[in-house]
Amino acid sequence: MKLNLKSLRHLALAGFLSLAPSTVNAAKQIDHDPLAVIPIEIINNRILVSLPVGPYDVRLTLDTGASNTALFQSRHEDFGDLSQRGNADIIFPALDEIVEGVTVEPVPIKLGNHNYIPSRLLTVGRRPPIGDRLNFKFDGVLGQDFFNQFVVEIDREVLELRLYPAGTDLSDYFRTKLKLEMKGSAPYIKLHNKMPWEDYPRVKSLMLDTGYPGAMVLWGKKHFVLAAKGDDIDALRADNKGIFTTANFRVGTLRFYQTPIFVSPNQPMQAQERDGIIGSNVIVWFHHVIDFPGKQLLLNTGRVHFNRMDGIYYLPNHEGFIVKRFTPKPVAGSIYVLGN
Repeated sequence: MKLNLKSLRHLALAGFLSLAPSTVNAAKQIDHDPLAVIPIEIINNRILVSLPVGPYDVRLTLDTGASNTALFQSRHEDFGDLSQRGNADIIFPALDEIVEGVTVEPVPIKLGNHNYIPSRLLTVGRRPPIGDRLNFKFDGVLGQDFFNQFVVEIDREVLELRLYPAGTDLSDYFRTKLKLEMKGSAPYIKLHNKMPWEDYPRVKSLMLDTGYPGAMVLWGKKHFVLAAKGDDIDALRADNKGIFTTANFRVGTLRFYQTPIFVSPNQPMQAQERDGIIGSNVIVWFHHVIDFPGKQLLLNTGRVHFNRMDGIYYLPNHEGFIVKRFTPKPVAGSIYVLGN
């Protein structure tokens, strides 16, 4: 199928995960006993779990980009039963701001038969513009502090989250193994490949942000200048317009073909030295393990030959955009992930 750039209804691209028969290996049964097994939902590429948090029953999303576990206040729940301890900030890297929160008393989060008590639990007020931009259809996030405590397995075939003690090595059970470079509590993946607007391959340091439901955002200045070549760059920046495009790239043994990418006109305040973020849409379709303590991301492709892949494009900060089409370039790898 070809992407019709004139019909961007809901900014959606049809996509499929196509696996050659020779590359599909049945996963070995994991013989480690998990601490907890929890049902999950996957909505708009976000992984959601319903859990008791102290006296409240809430729905939380797994967010490797959020610096802390947080509860979002709303007109339905203000978490007034939790004693306040002081102000604190929470960082959402896809958003161009740092969100103010309130630290509350530690309360247990019941994970099956296991209780997890965050060292610092925050509540965040629902107020514009942050409320709209976070699209609060859940009650909070399990952030980097949660992932630092467990090895987290997501089995999308049976829609289960399994938690293992830190130090459990599950790498023998997964075909694709990617190194996570931990900078503080934030996980990074390094890609060495050539985007279609680049003249040669470059190393890109991208933070793994499962709270962002899209595939990839690049906000390095060089990317925007090169991708916008031939356009009025100053006018685009003045109007806060980025570039919506698709590109081929490789992550480990996986080839992503014509995958939606947003090239941002501006770097967020907390950009630090990262070139951008890899979002949930890159990994949510796989049986995968996020292992902060072991500094690795593990992926299995599953047993099916075709899986529906959500190619919806998400604007991180409600930016405007222009659409550009680049000539696809082949990339090395053993498995295709098709975006259109």
